[in-house]
Amino acid sequence: MTTIRPLSHIEKTKPYVPGGKLHGAEGEVIMLASNENPFGPSPKAIEAMKGVAELVHVYPDPEYGALRKAIAEAQGIEDVSRVLVSAGSDEIIHLLTQAYAGPGDEVLFTEHAFSMYNVSALGHGATPVTVPETDFTAGANALLGGVTERTKILFLANPNNPTGTMMAVESLKHLQDSLPPHVILAVDGAYAEYVGESYEAELRDLVDRRPNTVMVRTFSKIYGLAALRIGWGYFPAELAATFQRIRPPFNINSFAAAAGAAAIADREFISMSREHNAKWRAIYVERLNAMGLPTPASSANFVIPDFGTEERAKAAHEFLKSRNVLVRAIGGYGLPTRLRITVGAERDNETVLALLAEFTASR
Repeated sequence: MTTIRPLSHIEKTKPYVPGGKLHGAEGEVIMLASNENPFGPSPKAIEAMKGVAELVHVYPDPEYGALRKAIAEAQGIEDVSRVLVSAGSDEIIHLLTQAYAGPGDEVLFTEHAFSMYNVSALGHGATPVTVPETDFTAGANALLGGVTERTKILFLANPNNPTGTMMAVESLKHLQDSLPPHVILAVDGAYAEYVGESYEAELRDLVDRRPNTVMVRTFSKIYGLAALRIGWGYFPAELAATFQRIRPPFNINSFAAAAGAAAIADREFISMSREHNAKWRAIYVERLNAMGLPTPASSANFVIPDFGTEERAKAAHEFLKSRNVLVRAIGGYGLPTRLRITVGAERDNETVLALLAEFTASR
């Protein structure tokens, strides 16, 4: 037996558990477990990828100038040097933790937060610290109560995954203004586009208010580029310079860079995706509540109905899987009585709602 052992904090780290796939199923499968865009990517992004297909023997632009410029123009950012790109937003979370939190430090987030914050904290030897939510929503005072002199990063997804809830911008400002200067406030806007362009602008401006605030974003959700693994961030200049020192070279492939630049510029596609999501998210909430499955309002592209007991939630999960529908069990997030259901295409949404009506009528 080998005597080679990983570092002690690595041994404590549990891997992230993704939404998964429905292996072995026959026929069409409805995948509503990973919050993907049911329309796929913008056609302009697909064309952009075709345009670089014959250049795969050439390394990408190491500075990703075209992509960063496209992001800055779409988001109203004046200083392109403060726009960072990454292999998914997970890489930004990972590198931010690597740079600023290690053994003896604390990383703070709420009890039902995105699990990569915990994975990244443990993976770098920092201590993860969670604070409770109220009605599944983060609160500024609760978060401030969890801050100590050892706290180095506060991760806050807004809207949050998996709850779909969010703090008001004024509460974010209160939190930001009340944090001690040694704490980085990392606002994760993976689902910001589903709230709207005005909110995206407010997140951007939040970064400019204080030198300890960063914004993390992704192309995996509304832009429909999950398979390409591409994210981006907007940082204060000093933190951006640190990030660039440890960012792996050529961390984004040429297909991702080209697709991302085209996708973020296609505002018509984004608006269409947002409007579809808002319509069907509201329908889900109304009809699930009418079935006796309490479902809170969501600001993201998913809902989390409550099945009352863990056993009933598991039964519903298995029932849907038996009908070739995969949704997300979120017991690992401390929500064992709920399932997370991504807003999908119209036909898929109707199918899921009909199946859940059948399930609730019999159980």
